[in-house]
Amino acid sequence: MSYTRPVIREPYYDCPKWFDNYVHRSEFLTLSGECTSSEVELFLIHLFGYSNTNVDQSMEDTFNELFANESVAILGGVAFFESEEKFIMPSCCCGLEQFREIYNCILNRESPWLGHDPSPGITYKDKMAIVWSDNPDSNDRSDVFHINFKFEEILSCLDKSKYVLKDFIDKPLFEWIYRRDRDTAEKMKARMYEWFL
Repeated sequence: MSYTRPVIREPYYDCPKWFDNYVHRSEFLTLSGECTSSEVELFLIHLFGYSNTNVDQSMEDTFNELFANESVAILGGVAFFESEEKFIMPSCCCGLEQFREIYNCILNRESPWLGHDPSPGITYKDKMAIVWSDNPDSNDRSDVFHINFKFEEILSCLDKSKYVLKDFIDKPLFEWIYRRDRDTAEKMKARMYEWFL
């Protein structure tokens, strides 16, 4: 059965000096309540870097600078999976902060912005939502593929992905920060809800 997940992509920014350990980098990270401490650190590296937050200061000052942002952007969004081997990632200039917009577009049977280069898109036929790896109008190319969802199923998957993201915020992200500073953990949780949920 096809499914969706919240992800970040290409988290290759500088590591804050106040991190304890080396952080293993990966091309993308699926956010969930199962994320490890190292994966939480990878998320924070990406969030600080993408929002241009100075990480060469104390943890408290770094987070306070981040909290001053009314909104944030972070490369990622919704990934569409048919299996662990066949998936369509959000592309360049698509952000996790667009999660609600993506859901609303699909609810209204519109193709949401999923990035460019490539340019994933969604078409609808009868009771199906068809997610394309690149511009669906260029489906004569051999490298373009698609993943099928029943329309009600894709909405259910997106609802589940929202709760998976909430689980990431409430558990591993909150706990990682809470072990270091309780007030910062509470503020971060509130800001994450505002920015992404």
